[in-house]
Amino acid sequence: MKRAAFSVLVFGLLLLPAFTIPVNGTAESQGEPVVILNGTIRPVAGAPLERGSILIENGKIAEIGPSVRTPKNARVIDAAGMYVYPGMIAPLTALGLTGYPGVGSDINEIGLSAPFLDPYDALNPEDETIAVARVDGITTVLTAAGSARPINGKAVALRLDGNLPEEMILQRDVCLVFNTSARQNASYPTTYEGLSRFFDEKLRKAKQYMEKKKGGDIPFDPEAEALSPVLEGRLPVVFIAQGEVPIRLALRLMADYKIKGILFSASTDVLKYTDQIAARNIPVIWGGTTGLPKRWEPVDKNYRTAAVLAEKKILFAFSESSSQGGSNVRRQPVPASLSVAYGLAEEEAVKALTINPARMFGLDDRVGTLEVGKSADIVVCTRPIIQASSKIKAVLIAGRIIPLENMQTRLRDKYRAIVRERSARKK
Repeated sequence: MKRAAFSVLVFGLLLLPAFTIPVNGTAESQGEPVVILNGTIRPVAGAPLERGSILIENGKIAEIGPSVRTPKNARVIDAAGMYVYPGMIAPLTALGLTGYPGVGSDINEIGLSAPFLDPYDALNPEDETIAVARVDGITTVLTAAGSARPINGKAVALRLDGNLPEEMILQRDVCLVFNTSARQNASYPTTYEGLSRFFDEKLRKAKQYMEKKKGGDIPFDPEAEALSPVLEGRLPVVFIAQGEVPIRLALRLMADYKIKGILFSASTDVLKYTDQIAARNIPVIWGGTTGLPKRWEPVDKNYRTAAVLAEKKILFAFSESSSQGGSNVRRQPVPASLSVAYGLAEEEAVKALTINPARMFGLDDRVGTLEVGKSADIVVCTRPIIQASSKIKAVLIAGRIIPLENMQTRLRDKYRAIVRERSARKK
């Protein structure tokens, strides 16, 4: 009986009601302006603004400063005592492609090379992981067609709001995804030597296709056609490279084929190449902060890696995972907070969650900072966003106030009601 009572008590504490900022308007009336008042604004593009305000009109930031106009029909969010940040950006996810829970997913098509796949073709705005991520302050993501094969499909930049796929698209054809760690278990290429030759074969074939195409009509090759923008320098590639040899292979491919590359790694072996990475201005997506160190490594090596990247002036972004993220994208601030505890400046940590990934993918003219003219993708929270105790109190995407609910909050409310009902019966 004591155990049952204790369980109910703990369960009730976990399900305490969340505080919501009062808003003098509804989330549905999105044609009206929005004003955020009295918040500590962290624009990322400049110095913090104490007790600042933001005016949002037509989905964009119209004014920002100590005071702004307050149109008569504006919905007002009083952010007194709270912090206001640009929405966070997750650099490689599966959001929008994973379907309803239990239905399956539309990532990682069978085959070793499929650069022609476009995630837009399978994008599902009803994917429950979208609402889960944005409730925790993620407003923009890069969603890829896959990451498990050596040569994967394209990626699109998505706003995490919209009833139709076209309403969510921020930019299509953002990059391709190569995986220099993707050795196969039972078929070629099973070794790193074979994987290296595999990439050379595909890229050389694409170069030959491009040369022949200049000389006249040739049979259409979808694989070579999809790789052509990469070899022409028009489309960047995210190289997933987990370990020293995959990192070295990724760097070689970038150099040999003049590829605009972004290195995605969760291996601290990346530290061996920081001088080379910095000299070549290669951006890094660091996904290994929460990973376990190798037996012979210092216990805090993963936690300190981000500080080293910042010290080397490398443009880097955080990933909450060592691979293409899905339901746990919401944990994006966790690696940032751990890295700050081990030497990374808080300002650099916030940049790695916002403007840095925007710059990597050519989105920084629209998102990543709080500036006049940019999309009003905004997060209001109780404390600095990298603190584990911070609570998200309001999220806006393109000026729309997003309801802070998802399948997790609905389950919370359902079982909280059950607990309360049973507790009332016992009384």
